[in-house]
Amino acid sequence: MKKRLLFFVKIAVSVGLLAVVISWIDLGDLLKTYKNFDVRFFALALAVMMVQTIFSALRWKWILKADGSVVPLRFLWKTYMIGHFLGLFLPTNFGGDVYRVHALHGTSRDLAKSASSVLFDRLIGLFALISIFVVASLFLPENPYVWLILSVYLVAVAAFLIVTSDRMIARMPAAPSRWVRLPVKVLRSFNAYRRHTPALMLILGIALVFQFNIVVISKLNCLALGVDVPFGRLLVIIPLIFLVESLPISINGLGVRESAFSFFFPMIGHAAEQGFGVSLLILFLRYMRGGIGGLLLLANIIQSKGAAHTMKST
Repeated sequence: MKKRLLFFVKIAVSVGLLAVVISWIDLGDLLKTYKNFDVRFFALALAVMMVQTIFSALRWKWILKADGSVVPLRFLWKTYMIGHFLGLFLPTNFGGDVYRVHALHGTSRDLAKSASSVLFDRLIGLFALISIFVVASLFLPENPYVWLILSVYLVAVAAFLIVTSDRMIARMPAAPSRWVRLPVKVLRSFNAYRRHTPALMLILGIALVFQFNIVVISKLNCLALGVDVPFGRLLVIIPLIFLVESLPISINGLGVRESAFSFFFPMIGHAAEQGFGVSLLILFLRYMRGGIGGLLLLANIIQSKGAAHTMKST
């Protein structure tokens, strides 16, 4: 009952935020932003987004390899794509991660390792996104909070290193109670990732390229609408927008993302309608990518039913 109530609350948040944003903007001006829509930049943004899924699968593959698991890249890519499709209809921006854990666990692998690989994959992505924001903020002379941002960032990094250090892991009980067994296994997997320094650096590099491409996709969508936003400004606001979108308060970030774009664009000298227009293009791109994931899921279901029918026949 609580889960259903929370789900409807998130629907209300998404609908409410969209209603507020639409009340802010001029719908006539919004339509004007699409008047000179350049499909070439939009198609390029879609191509970059699809390449991103390969980077995602490659990053996940190296995380698993650091923990002693070897999984085919093609399987991980398909799992990512199907997760993107399912995530479009789930209550949080991380909904597809649940499917990824389930799919990986279904290949007879340890549940804790499956969960920790997906969690670490998500955390390393957030870390890369925050890192891009912090570095870009350092080059904004009018930013009065730059040292506060840098201090919080360094403290968070230090805290992670301490919690996942060999000394801290050694102090954890060998046979923890069932309430803390999974968190302890996850932290031990994180510690294993840290021990493989070359692999960890590669994983972080892939994550930085992935998150940088998110800004590139946003820039391409701006160009598709004829909105000239300096790339340096996007390096600051896009990470903030996608971090806000990650908050589990709406349906897959719907409403939160559009509100954030409409809020931050006027702060960098552009109209809220332009920000809202860019956010709609990003939403459309995600549904196009999700549609491909849906077709892959349908193919899996048909294949599974065909295999089950063959087994019954024999």
